[in-house]
Amino acid sequence: MKKSKIGHRGENQAIRYLEDLGWEILARNWRSGRREIDIIARDGDQLVFLEVKTRRSTLRGHPIEYIDARKQEFMVEAATQYLAQAGWDGEFRFDLIGIVDHPQPPTEITHVRDAFFPFF
Repeated sequence: MKKSKIGHRGENQAIRYLEDLGWEILARNWRSGRREIDIIARDGDQLVFLEVKTRRSTLRGHPIEYIDARKQEFMVEAATQYLAQAGWDGEFRFDLIGIVDHPQPPTEITHVRDAFFPFF
């Protein structure tokens, strides 16, 4: 399966997971220039910016390990633009979702809340 197809499938799984938690999905693949946030959602009164990484196995590490400091910096840059455009002045956070989409079920979903804190 192509990398982009695996990523898209993982994002769909993440959205179903979040909706099952009762979250409201506000945007998917939101872009600010070349920066992108995979999912923007509301968890109660908090705005949540999420990065989703999907892999077929953990042979080369867990998917969350692929979300490095540079990617986090890009997320913060895009989120800053989103917050300004939306006029959001409430609480927000950054979460990570790692999906291991095994060829045989079950799929593993790891959700890290408040994964990192931006300094701005």
